[in-house]
Amino acid sequence: MKRLNGLRNTFRPAAFGLAAAFACAAFAVAPPADDDKARLSAGKSRFDKLCVSCHGADGAGIAPGASTASYGPRLAGRPELNEAHIRDRIIHGKHGDKAMPPWGTVLDDAEIGQLTVYVKWLAATPSGRPAAGPLAPFDLNDEARIAAGKRRFAKTCAGYCHGFEGVGGRAPDFKGRTDLPAELAYETIYKGRQGADVMPPWGNAFTNEQIWELVAYLQYLGKQQP
Repeated sequence: MKRLNGLRNTFRPAAFGLAAAFACAAFAVAPPADDDKARLSAGKSRFDKLCVSCHGADGAGIAPGASTASYGPRLAGRPELNEAHIRDRIIHGKHGDKAMPPWGTVLDDAEIGQLTVYVKWLAATPSGRPAAGPLAPFDLNDEARIAAGKRRFAKTCAGYCHGFEGVGGRAPDFKGRTDLPAELAYETIYKGRQGADVMPPWGNAFTNEQIWELVAYLQYLGKQQP
């Protein structure tokens, strides 16, 4: 019996040490923030489609009498707008002065959540801040995202206009190019461009994440030797 108790005492510290090791391992690496980035990015994309006409770019507001049929209050730099209030206003809208349509019957719960996250982010942003531009939903240095962008680029962009690995096409080369910020690349892919270098818009053909994967690949090419 004494021997059995001795064995128990021997294993108890070892078991405790093993549990502590697992506990430390669980807290040593923080979970990736991609989910938060993705919701924020999707919320901005939806805001730009549905809300800019009233609330202005980046929630800066549109003044009464501006060349638009409707105007809404500024959302940026308003920390008093809490999450519950924002969500309720998106779902139910507002009657009377500065009326707002209800979006609860148009957007699903996930979409409402994304829009709420973005408006809350705007509310916490100091007013007068320069336009943030489109928001990437993941780390643009993520190798898996770069690889996905490379595959999409090879199928869609390389053959006719931009050349293999962004070199030698009808458009300017991408390798070694440092004058193409990520936000500008996104906007150009999404909206296309007119003029000497015509490019069709891809905003309706690709999802938000697919466009950002292309941007990640272009940013990667920009770091390579031309």
